[in-house]
Amino acid sequence: MRSLVLASLALVSCSRAAPGPHHYLTIDVDAIATARDATTEPVDVIEQTGDIAVIDFPEADLDALSAKMDAEHHRCGGFLLHDTLAEAEATALPARGPVDYKLDHGKVLGEILPELDEAKILATIRELSAMPNRYYASETGAAASTWLAARWRSFSTRTDVTIELVDHGYPQRSVIMTIPGTTRASEVVVIGGHLDSITMRGRTGAAPGADDDASGIATLTEVARVVLAHDYHPSRTVKFIAYAAEEIGLRGSQAIVKDFTKRKIDVVGALQLDMTNFQGSDTDIWLMKDFTSPVQNEFLVRLIDTYVKATWGLDSCGYACSDHASWFRAGVPASMPFESRMAQRNKKIHSANDTLETSGNNARHALKFAALGAAYVIELAKGELHAKLASNR
Repeated sequence: MRSLVLASLALVSCSRAAPGPHHYLTIDVDAIATARDATTEPVDVIEQTGDIAVIDFPEADLDALSAKMDAEHHRCGGFLLHDTLAEAEATALPARGPVDYKLDHGKVLGEILPELDEAKILATIRELSAMPNRYYASETGAAASTWLAARWRSFSTRTDVTIELVDHGYPQRSVIMTIPGTTRASEVVVIGGHLDSITMRGRTGAAPGADDDASGIATLTEVARVVLAHDYHPSRTVKFIAYAAEEIGLRGSQAIVKDFTKRKIDVVGALQLDMTNFQGSDTDIWLMKDFTSPVQNEFLVRLIDTYVKATWGLDSCGYACSDHASWFRAGVPASMPFESRMAQRNKKIHSANDTLETSGNNARHALKFAALGAAYVIELAKGELHAKLASNR
């Protein structure tokens, strides 16, 4: 999980040439001084609108800035990264009519939900968090991508289901699994989480990231396993996405959203699973209100009440806090169900202590999010099952 700030900004060109590789960052005004403390190079404020500023910042000091934002502002990153000013401008995907959020696939979910397996979620968290770290610029971060792609490939022999490793220009790649739609294939449902992990030391040191975000990837993976085991054929196309480099400016999701926008891919909804296994609050599932779609959040409430049978509440990050914000910024209905109130979140993330022990060495909490993820996919993408449970991988 990371922090970013999003707003509709009228951006102007930077007046000076940046010495060395630089990026444009969108950041809270109250953190400009922190940004300047994180680098020895000058930091220009290009534009300021209300509480939001666009700054010019050196790439070499991004890790230092992320650590300072965590330590001084308790924001997990605290900025949104743009490669160019043009990319910083908000763009919209093609206009569409309202999405039908009718719940009418209870029979299909009656087959799917009982097959979700806590033990399999736990095993995936354990395997991912056993990697030294999953930092986006590291060899082990790159290895995590290929490991996950292989795991997803093992779930089905269907030739129409594709697994893609998306190269962003750094070692870690995003992983996208696509289950093509039947009657409404041009409309896409996205469900995702981020694959990378980080510590306040950036690229060095142990970063198991069991909760942030091996738990979300494991939850996502279990939904994928079960729907493919049932030979699910959605009406809308479904894309399972493990994003690279979330912790350093939402880089993977931003690149994917930019590509989808350029290709005019019509995404009707996006769900982000970022931290699902630490139950820091009495209430089970917290829906973030900021940088999300109120209408889609209402849909999630109905899914929780109808299928998950869990308790829920509404909370705010106080900033746009994960990859869902990349979709929200592009005009896509987006939601992020979270494991606790933000004030009661897991305080051990971004450290060597983000291990399964913090969540009691079980995945009971994450199982609720797997049920919600499966309900989201089935009720938004619709479609049907072509087989009873095909395997128990």
